[in-house]
Amino acid sequence: MQSEEVTLLKILAVAIAIGLDVFAISVGVGITNAQWSTRTRLGAAFATAEITMQVIGYELGTGAGRLFGEIAEWIGFGLLAIVGAAMIRESFNDSPEPSFDLTRGVGLLVASLSISLDSLGVGFALPAIGIPLIPLLITVSITTSIFTFVGLAFGQRIGERYEHDAQRVAGAMLILLAVAFTLQHLISHSH
Repeated sequence: MQSEEVTLLKILAVAIAIGLDVFAISVGVGITNAQWSTRTRLGAAFATAEITMQVIGYELGTGAGRLFGEIAEWIGFGLLAIVGAAMIRESFNDSPEPSFDLTRGVGLLVASLSISLDSLGVGFALPAIGIPLIPLLITVSITTSIFTFVGLAFGQRIGERYEHDAQRVAGAMLILLAVAFTLQHLISHSH
């Protein structure tokens, strides 16, 4: 295989890996039957957060940056669990107005950070694995937006079918994802 093809495969692999956690949280938010304007806002916020974190990671580079990347991943796992717990708590709220809204304000910031902090670690690794930044950022922005919209649509279908407990399921799913990402991280670093 030629080096351009290998680089393209690396870019696609990183973009898809990043997109999967975006997809997961988007399913959780989609269960709440988000409107089109909300979907657009989420897609833009998630893509912006992923790209920003990769650029920051890329610029920080090696050495102390790697340590910060490890810490950032753990913070991201914790934030994802907190978002899930907030969704479960919200499902028991009888008020028609949500107290923790993942689609705007602080809720959107926390959701965006929870899925993008792992991209900080990815950004640190980019120079070492020979992936050019600009093509990766373009690919990640496209795949992140696609994964967000597909996840929201899939979540909406689940939400329509299981309306009553959907928010609890979504919150539990996010907590389980945080645990799964943590275990995956622990296992991959033990070898």
